[in-house]
Amino acid sequence: MSTQGSPSSAPGNTITGADAPPGPGDSHAQLVRERLLRRMFVMGPPTVLTALAAAIAMAGVFFWMTRGLGALIWGFVICALLGLRLVFMRWNARLYPEPEFTLRQPDGAWRFMCPLGAYMSMWTLAPWALMPPGTESPMRILILLLGMFAVLMGSVPVIATWRAMVPVVTIPLTLGVVTRFAWMGGTDGWFTCVVGLLFGGSMARYALSQHQLIRRSLSDQIDKELLSEQLLRQSFELQRLNRERSRFFASASHDLRQPVHALALFSRSLERDLADHPLAPVAGRVVQATDAVSGLLNAMLDISKIDAGTVVPQPMEIAVDPLFLRLSQLFEPRAQQAGLSLRFHTGPEWLKTDADLLLRVLTNFVDNALKYTRHGGILVSARPRGDRLRLAVWDTGLGIAPEHLPHVFDEFYQVDNPQRDVARGLGIGLAIVKRLVDLLGGEVGVRSRQDHGSVFWVDLPRRPPAPAAPALAPTATPAPAAIDTMELPLVPPRVLLLDDEQPVGEAVRMWLAPYCERIEITTRLSDACAQVRATPEDFDAFIVDFRLADPQDGIQATAELRQLAGRRVPTILVTGDTDPERVRAAYASDLVVMFKPVQPEVLLRTLHQIIRSEEREPALSPRRRQPP
Repeated sequence: MSTQGSPSSAPGNTITGADAPPGPGDSHAQLVRERLLRRMFVMGPPTVLTALAAAIAMAGVFFWMTRGLGALIWGFVICALLGLRLVFMRWNARLYPEPEFTLRQPDGAWRFMCPLGAYMSMWTLAPWALMPPGTESPMRILILLLGMFAVLMGSVPVIATWRAMVPVVTIPLTLGVVTRFAWMGGTDGWFTCVVGLLFGGSMARYALSQHQLIRRSLSDQIDKELLSEQLLRQSFELQRLNRERSRFFASASHDLRQPVHALALFSRSLERDLADHPLAPVAGRVVQATDAVSGLLNAMLDISKIDAGTVVPQPMEIAVDPLFLRLSQLFEPRAQQAGLSLRFHTGPEWLKTDADLLLRVLTNFVDNALKYTRHGGILVSARPRGDRLRLAVWDTGLGIAPEHLPHVFDEFYQVDNPQRDVARGLGIGLAIVKRLVDLLGGEVGVRSRQDHGSVFWVDLPRRPPAPAAPALAPTATPAPAAIDTMELPLVPPRVLLLDDEQPVGEAVRMWLAPYCERIEITTRLSDACAQVRATPEDFDAFIVDFRLADPQDGIQATAELRQLAGRRVPTILVTGDTDPERVRAAYASDLVVMFKPVQPEVLLRTLHQIIRSEEREPALSPRRRQPP
């Protein structure tokens, strides 16, 4: 590569530091080489200062002992060469300044090796310059050997980083000692020559072994970085796929809920209008099929609500006995019809939790137990376990194979239903249970033996019995009631519907028409605004879809319609979205939110309730219609 200009212009440059892990296309050996080169340049400046101190000390000691100019000249030259080394290191630092130097060092070893070779050549001359022939003495020989061996030993940590430095450093030092004392001759000379040769060789071998250790350590470090980078990229990819999956399911759920919503209204209208017709059983079957599909879609919606954070527990002190009494009322008829026993076992135990959410958890457990039990019965128990209370549902049913147990709380996972029979559920109930128990701050678990039965449990913190009167049993969400049992408004209401789906509007009209004085169906906000602008006080309620064909959503459209009406008209916001962000936005609007497919009876009941609620607050409505 070129050594001029900005390092970013050099070809093949790659960011390989800890702050920017190497990409999968980088050569592993090249990465190791670059790390070694950076390590060599990092360790260079401190060793120059140490070498400078050693050279000055050696030159000063031998000049004091011999008074020869050779020591001074040698000291001056070696100091100049050390300065040259620093110049070349600063040159490299300018080419690769911080923070680039810590991230990459693709080339430039010669800027370290060339001045180092010149510097080490002076150590070859050191024995001759510091102790000229004829000035030998045991003390001088010992000091010379100790000095040169100390320099060699101190160089090992640096030369171990780059293999080429090992001979560049060890050979000149060893050669200087060997040649000087071979020239000296005699027993002492040859003995010192052999010692110098053995020491230089052992230091070279030690430096090479350290180089291998450093290289292996850097290789392992790079492997870890590459693996971490791969895992990070896979994590980002999984997050991206999860976001895409969520968007896909949210969009698909919305598109699917639209026709199912219309179908529910049409089928219930058909059942109502054919009550005395021979085709009434067929209409009833259509309603049942539609309700089954609606139930499956609403199960998926429940998970979206929990994930969106719109389900907030309301903890209160509750007794377990009333909770079990409610379960008995819900499931005893079904158990008797199936020929199964349903028993309860508990003491005077209390909990501080959300009764409705806990009832829903236990309802799911008992419902599954009844579904998969052919003979025997079900036991619902509450037993203390230290500072926690375990609520468990035992059954003598089919049981679950061990390989399935780790997955029973996963979404859409079903055991023994390869045909995906929707009559046996969607495999989402226990996933909802797991989320609800997490909201309650508890733990959920299962234990099972195939062909012997299962036990599902939830552990929650215990509470001492409350001194107050026993808490009432939690009330379950009421099932859709017959229309004639609902409290109807004083007069049939006048309703404006805004929904960009024409079939949905027609279905709502067909269902609500017998119960409303007037119902206007619009598909665009401009049409709805025109209706309200013409008669601002002529509507008792709005039903608005969340997603509209207009730029505005249902929340913004409601605000505009209310402004035109000059009052806070009761409004139902209907949506088929399951995206958590849209669910949160819907609940944050302070409107009455209903999710498609809406049960027709529930839609009518909710419409009457919001109108009655508005009529109880005179400040909200300047006009009151009297019954005819």
